Order: sequence, then C-alpha cells, then structure tokens
Amino acid sequence: MYLNCKTYYSFRYGTFSTEELIKAAVEKGISSLVLTNINTTCDVWQFVQQCQKAGIKPIAGAEIRNEDKLLYILIAANNNGLTDIHEYLSEHLIAKRPFPEPSENPLIFKNSADGFIIYPFNGKPLNELAANELIGILPWEVNKLISVDWKNYKEKFIVRQPVTFQNKTYFNLHRLLRAISKNCLLPKLPVEVQASEKETFVSPSSILQAFKEYSFIVTNTYKLMEACSVTMDFNLDKNKQCYSASKEDDRVLLFKLAQDGFLKRYGKKNKIAFTRFEKELKIINDLGFNAYFLINNDIVNYATSRGFYHVGRGSGANSIVAFCLGITDVDPI
Repeated sequence: MYLNCKTYYSFRYGTFSTEELIKAAVEKGISSLVLTNINTTCDVWQFVQQCQKAGIKPIAGAEIRNEDKLLYILIAANNNGLTDIHEYLSEHLIAKRPFPEPSENPLIFKNSADGFIIYPFNGKPLNELAANELIGILPWEVNKLISVDWKNYKEKFIVRQPVTFQNKTYFNLHRLLRAISKNCLLPKLPVEVQASEKETFVSPSSILQAFKEYSFIVTNTYKLMEACSVTMDFNLDKNKQCYSASKEDDRVLLFKLAQDGFLKRYGKKNKIAFTRFEKELKIINDLGFNAYFLINNDIVNYATSRGFYHVGRGSGANSIVAFCLGITDVDPI
C-alpha cells in the first residue's frame, strides 16, 4: 500500500534518510515498500540492499514531476523496467526537456509487463488507460469515488499512501525545505508546492479502514506489489573484466601502450625506471588490473581529446605505468 515513498534524495522535499525510511517500515510491520523519489533513483541501490537485510521486499520506481506538478508514478515490475525508468529519466533530464503529460500517453516501458504507470486521481480518463496504467487513490480521496463510474474499471484502482516525512515536526522541516526551494518566506509558501500533512507512515489498519467500502482497491494494490521484483547481486564485481577481446589481449595491449609511453617519458637508457616499470606491469597483470588501467587510459584519452582537464589520484597515482600512459603527470621516480 506504500507505493509512493520518498527519502531526502527527493531534494528539498523528503526528510527521511534511506535507512530511517526502512526502519520506520519495519516498526510498522510493513512487508513491501516502494521507493519513488522525485525524478531520481539516486539511492535505489542502497534501498534494495537495506530492505533485504531488514526482511522487506524492495520495489523500485520514481515519481515524475514537471516543477511542482505530479504527472505520474513509475514502478518497475522487474530489472528491465528499472532500466527503462533510468533511461526515461536520463533522456529528459540531460536534455532538460519536460516530461510528457498524461494526455500525451508517455511511452516509458518497452514492454508493458516490465512496469506500471500510476496516475493521480483524475490524472487520466479511465477509458484511455493502457494495460499497465492505473489510478492511485489517496485514503483521503475515497469519497470522490462516489462521483466516478468505476464499476467497469475495478481493476484500474490502487491505494496510494505517500510517505514523505516522519511526523508533524518533520512536516515543518519539509515546509522549510520547500521554502528554500522556492526562495520565499515560510508564511508566503504556497500550499500547492507542499506535501499534505498526511504523507506519513500511517498504520496499515487505518488504510484498510479508509477503503473498507472498496476492498477491491486494496486487493489490486497487493497484486501489484506481488507482481514486482528487482534483484541486485551485491557480492559480484561489476567492473568490466576485459577491455579488449580477452585478458591476454589486455596484457599485450597494456604492455604496448605503456612501453610507447615509457619511451616518451624516459627514453631508452633509464635502467632504474625500466626495472620498476617491468615489476609494476607484472604486479598489475598478476592482480588482474590490466583492464582497469586500459579503461582509465581510455577515459583520459577522451578527456584530452575534448580539452577537459584531468588529474589522476587515488591508490594508483604513484604508478609508473599510469605515468607512462598519461593517466598521471607526476614522475614517481
């Protein structure tokens, strides 16, 4: 039922840390949680990892807004759906292009089975909803259903209980954040740019009570959450294992590029530098870091071609191979 949760990664809006959000859910006995920060998925990795540790089913998504206007909520049914959400956000944010309005029938998921689009009440006509499009009803909006001919569209409604802040004290903090965002005095903060004071972790029983006359909406909500699952392997090295066709090709390529760089940096007669050079190449190969150096070399070459300034730093900054490749410009000898 908590399909619309935010952390402080909804910048100048939410007040929960990721850890606090999950802890609050555990205290309420909640078994499934959907993270939908505004126009971002910044902490989804941390969210999934901490939910798994807490015994909560993590579901990922994003709340899409143009300025202060809520357009729709995206929920990934699987990893493909999460990828689609990332691409959708990137496409519009990088181009600084407004997100499509509901009336424009936004195409987000390449396959409708990969995710859901949740519109606010009256966000889109019921007869225009696609298979994976739904209407989210807030607990305090239930009375509005009296004016809606919903009988032929029962499967299109779900519960939407937003979670934005912890309690009334944090609601006041939320208002301060909104005032900062709007660069205005708190007394002059427009109501429409704030969240409702009701956007907290209310008890599941109170939500069920609010929808007691529309139990099918609760059922739809549970079905949606059961249909969603994202998986992440936190123990697998995600770094690219090979830069070229194979690890052996990487070794040969790194030696060739580094050797060419060595001649430019030191010439042919610097025995001290060459001894260290050979020793370092062996260590890099033995530890499986050939691809790492080649990838960094590729990044630096691109930066140089674009006229971007770069500085090599970190545990490899004193590497003679990095110096020969041009990743760093400090002679370690």
